[in-house]
Formats: sequence, C-alpha cells, structure tokens
Amino acid sequence: MAYTEKQKLKPTNVKYTSKDFSSIKADLIEYTKSYFPDTYKDFNGTSPGMMLIELSSYVGDVLSYYIDYNYKESLLSTATEKRNVRRLAEFLGYKTPNKTASVVKLKLETTINADGTTGEPLYGEAPSSIDSGLQIASNVDSEILFETTDEVDFTSSGSGDPVISTPTLDANGEAASYTLTRFVRAVSGQTKTKTFNITSPTKFLELDLGENNVIEIISCLDGAGQNWYEVDYLAQDKILKQTHYTDDSTRTSAYDQGEANTSLAPIPVPYVAEYIKTTKKFTSKFDEDSQTYNVCFGNGLFRFSNSGSNVDPVEQAGVTINGTNLADVPSALGVVTGNNPNLGETPSNTTLTFTYRVGGGADSNIQAGELSVINNAPAGVTLTVSNDEPSSGGTDGQTVEEIRNNASSFFASQLRCVTKEDYTSRILSLPQKFGSIAKCYIERLDGGVLLASTLSYNQKRQLVQTPQLVIQNVGTYINQFRMINDQINYGFTLNNIKFSSYVINFGVRFVVNYDRRSNPTEVKLNVIQVIKDFFLVDKMQYRQSINMNDLQYNILGLEGVIGIRELKLFQDGNSEYASGRQLYYYKGDGEISGTDSNYGFQYNFDNALKDGIYRPSITPSVFELKNPNQDIYGKVI
Repeated sequence: MAYTEKQKLKPTNVKYTSKDFSSIKADLIEYTKSYFPDTYKDFNGTSPGMMLIELSSYVGDVLSYYIDYNYKESLLSTATEKRNVRRLAEFLGYKTPNKTASVVKLKLETTINADGTTGEPLYGEAPSSIDSGLQIASNVDSEILFETTDEVDFTSSGSGDPVISTPTLDANGEAASYTLTRFVRAVSGQTKTKTFNITSPTKFLELDLGENNVIEIISCLDGAGQNWYEVDYLAQDKILKQTHYTDDSTRTSAYDQGEANTSLAPIPVPYVAEYIKTTKKFTSKFDEDSQTYNVCFGNGLFRFSNSGSNVDPVEQAGVTINGTNLADVPSALGVVTGNNPNLGETPSNTTLTFTYRVGGGADSNIQAGELSVINNAPAGVTLTVSNDEPSSGGTDGQTVEEIRNNASSFFASQLRCVTKEDYTSRILSLPQKFGSIAKCYIERLDGGVLLASTLSYNQKRQLVQTPQLVIQNVGTYINQFRMINDQINYGFTLNNIKFSSYVINFGVRFVVNYDRRSNPTEVKLNVIQVIKDFFLVDKMQYRQSINMNDLQYNILGLEGVIGIRELKLFQDGNSEYASGRQLYYYKGDGEISGTDSNYGFQYNFDNALKDGIYRPSITPSVFELKNPNQDIYGKVI
C-alpha cells in the first residue's frame, strides 16, 4: 500500500516514556480500551487478559531497567560495579592493583671489631652488598613476610656512612667493637617464579600468572637470557632501563657517581636510569573474570632470529632473495615481516621465566617491633633486624570511589608536565632506586627556561645537595614527560662548584621567663622540644617564610613559661652563645667561608626580620635547623 502524509501524521496513544511496571500496565490497559473496545472488556485483576497485560508490563519493566543500568555502568561517573569502574579506568590509561603492599622501614645492625691500636672501627669486617630480597618474617605470624627492595652496604665511606654506635669497651676500658646500623625499605610479600613454554607465535599472547595479589613483576627472561620489559601500554616506544652499579664498569659502589662526578655521593644511588627502545615488552593487568593477573605481549611476528630462541622454519630452509641466502645476512636476522613492531614482539619457540612478588593486603600491616626473623640471611654474615615503626600502606585494593577519582585525575594529566606543579610532582615521584629527592622547586626564568632546584636527605634525614648522578637520573626520567619546547636546567654553578640548590642553616637563641613554682630544667627542655617540632625539616619548603610569632605563641602555651625575653635565629655565634660557631659554609657567591661542610649558605637574618617574620630569600632556598641537639641555645630566668 502506498505511503501517504495522512498515515504519517496519524495520532496514537502509545507512550514511549513509561518505564516502570505500573506505568506500562496503565498504558497497556488504555491501549486495549482504545483499539480493542469490543474485543476485550474484562479488566478485572483475576482475568486471563490482565495476566497477559501484567506479564508484558513485567517484561517491559525488566528490559527498561537493564537498558538504564547498562548505560549507567558505561559511564565512569555513574558506574557502581567495581569490574566496570576498573575497566573504564583502564580505558583512560589508569591501571589499578588488586592489592597494595605494606611498606616498612627496617633497621639492620651488625657488629664489627675495633682496631687494636687506634681503637677505630674496622669497616673492612662489615658486610657489603647484601642483595635486595632479604626476607624477614613476623615474630607474631610467620605467614607475614617482608622483603627488602634495595641493597645494603655497611662499608660505604663519606658523608653517607652507616650510623655507628659508641664503642663497646673491653676490660681495660679500650674500644673493643662497634655496632653499625643501616636502614632499608621493605615491602610485604615474597618472590615467586613461573615458567611458560611458548611454541608457535600468537598475536597478543596472554599468559595467566595464576595469582591474585601480584605486587610487581621483577623480571621476565626468555630461553636465550634476553630481558622482556614491562610497560604501561604496548604502544610505549621507550622503556626505562635500570643499571645497577655492580653492572657498571665506571662505578664501584652505590656512592660512586662514575662519570657523572668524581666525588662520592652523600646518599646511595644504586641504579642509573636510561631509556631504551626495544620490541621485547609486555603489559600486565588484573583480570576480573579469572581474578588473576595476566600478562599480554605484542603482535609483531619475527621470522628470523640469531638468538636461537625463535628460529623460523623458513630460515632453516634457507630462504633466498635475489640469490642471497637471508640466513647469511646478519642485518636480516631479527627482521619483522608483515607486522608493525610498534606494539612489540610476540614470543615464539622459547621459554619465558617470570619473577614476581606476591603479597600485600590489609592483613600485611604489622606493628612496631614485629619483624625480627631473617629467613635467608647471607652466609657468614651476622645481622639483627627490627622495625622501630609500624608498616603502612597495605590495602585490599582501591575502592570504587578511589578508582573513579584517581582515573579522572590520571586522564586529566595525560602523563604530561605542563605547569610548574606538574614538574614538581613528577620529579618528587622519581623511583627511589634512582636516588631520593626530598625537596623540589620549579621556576620559569626569562626566555621560558625552567630551573629545577632540588635537595635530598642523607641518612640522618638532613638536607644535602642532590648528587650529580641523581640529577642525571632526574633529567633522563623527566625527559619522557616534559613538553617538547620546555628546556630544564638543574641547579647552578658557583666558583666552579656545582650546586643543586640553596639551603640556609641556622641556630636558635632563646631566653624565657619561668614561673618560680616550676622546675627550670623541665621548662627549658620543653621549650627546646617545641622549637624542634616547629622546625621539623619535613615542614620546611622552598620560599617559605618563618613566622616567629607562631613559635612564640607555642612557647607561651607551655606550662611554667610566663614570658619571652629573646627569641631569634642566627648563623654567627658570639661569646654568649654558640661559642663563636659559624653555622654556614658558603657565602652567597659560593666562596667557602665556614669550617663545617655540613652546613649551607650564608643569609642575613637581621635584615630579613620584619614584624616577627623572617622573609625567604629571593633565590629559591630552604631554611633548615640541621642539628637541633646542638644548634638550639637558651636559658630560663
């Protein structure tokens, strides 16, 4: 029948907005009355016709619900099922772990003898290069295991020396032995290995590790001993490679900076960062369906190889092109044919051995003093281990809201550093194995060049100049994230001396009046403790002023303090306090002035004080009370 405009405009009482059972039922009844007035008239709730109407309404209600639900679950902002939120986050590039590891600061101690003549410690007896992976069990629950993530070296020299105790005296009152202390980071979990036999190549090969609590994949080696590298996504073209100092011919220890600088670093730098290009890469992810971790390889099919790990039958048969046997042409070996290698190579005719760490979870958090049992102590080495602080960070994965918010933030950043805050955050997130960065400040100079000022912590948690090797690692690491037109300079040079930043050390002088009903010694100790807490190095940042009014308020709040006669910061001592000590080492032009190289730069505190506030220097710098136990002077009267 021909279609007419009249038919097109024919009115109908069918409603497309009704979604729930009651609305659909009412619409169906109205529809039946309108279009079948003589066919059906019994709308009693027990009639067969009403049964069919209610069944149809039920089906419509269910279908409407699932249509709305599926649409809701397709949006990150409204999804509620964790598997859907996790997959939407992965679509934005954000991968969420199923469990996170608990982290703890371990204290390792060993005893060495003293020299019989001089009484000095014999560092040669101390153990060196204790490899990472030292396994420590809880003395409460032996199933809870922690492993160290860095090497430990008790024999280092320089400003990064291990903490050494006062000597133990023999019967003659002479030094007999010393206790050396090192601190190292450990994570909950244990190391496992799993091997897969790979035969014919498969595009985007997926392998199941069979674990639901993989914290990290440490390594992947094929049958020929070649490394395969984990990447965030298969299209990633550059991979961060780490070279340990034992594999670097230019370095002899973690404190040796090699070609970066001839002087020893004040902090250990176990690894050197380097970006490489390779097709041997894979990704890992948690599979919600199998509740295990899978690894996925690329799609590049290699037809020829001189590694012996994936020899192709075509190569064995002696393929020739223009009369030349490809097996005889070294440049042809390892050529990818027919596939774009950007997504990586897929393994074939080899074995893959994965080494990974499993553990973590909320149950892995332990209390202080709970770690004391070493399961795999090195032969011939006497060590004691303990944890003075409880561990933290162990969780059973992120919640739906955490994943949702983190994924949104991750997508917004796009792994790019655009603002100064982006660069600061990225530099502070440098993996600790490449060196630690404690403070960072980015400023844009004339011409658009960025200047990165950084400082690091030593073993005593004091600020030190960031070693040149760490700055080299930072430059390599940040190069993958910076904007193409951004140029970054690190630190500055004065009098042919390289500095990573300015640090201004000082002492504190106070005179307080106390209530005669109080113990003056106790009052003085309380005032010193308040000053220590006020100047904690963790609180001090670049370009931060010091409000002495706040410090006065805190001191006046102490019991027994009725007044403050004097409260000031200083760098040059006098006969009344500090015994003439000079609490700086360099002048503003970098000229050496002091005698204690642990201190920083000179600063005019008298001119910087205004309305009870010490103003920061124009040049980015950090104020630091380096030695609170000896640089606070005062009395109560």
